[in-house]
Amino acid sequence: MSHLITEHFTLEELTRSATALRLGLDNTLPAQFYRNVELVAETLERIRTFFGNRPIRVTSCFRSKSVNTAVGGSLTSAHLVAMAADFEVIGVSNIDVCRAIPLIIPEYDQCIYEFGPTGWIHLGLAHSSPRHQPLTAVKVHNKTVYKPGIVDLWKM
Repeated sequence: MSHLITEHFTLEELTRSATALRLGLDNTLPAQFYRNVELVAETLERIRTFFGNRPIRVTSCFRSKSVNTAVGGSLTSAHLVAMAADFEVIGVSNIDVCRAIPLIIPEYDQCIYEFGPTGWIHLGLAHSSPRHQPLTAVKVHNKTVYKPGIVDLWKM
């Protein structure tokens, strides 16, 4: 049975981790982060509405410490406290979503255009003092590098 948080997002969807399943890691949401997951779900609803109610595919929201370590996440990742989502809006390019984030979510902390058109969007939130930081993630010599701004480095 699914635990609906908002009209279109469930607790299971926002805590699901392919890495946790594959490696047998616990990715149970601690109770103190439940309000954060609600905030992320409400934020994703705003994005969904902006894009004409198009579905959103969430690939990551909450990550336990063990899952975050397994995926090579930052030690200060907002995913650790359920204040971030990696996602795609079905039928809308990732760069267009990233460019719209400041209009839709003016209080966003971080928006990362991750690895171009075949990647995803990382949206980080903050309870206070958001950085309003747009970034583009690219691989350079097999290492992730963050460039300032939302930049289409894949345009041909």
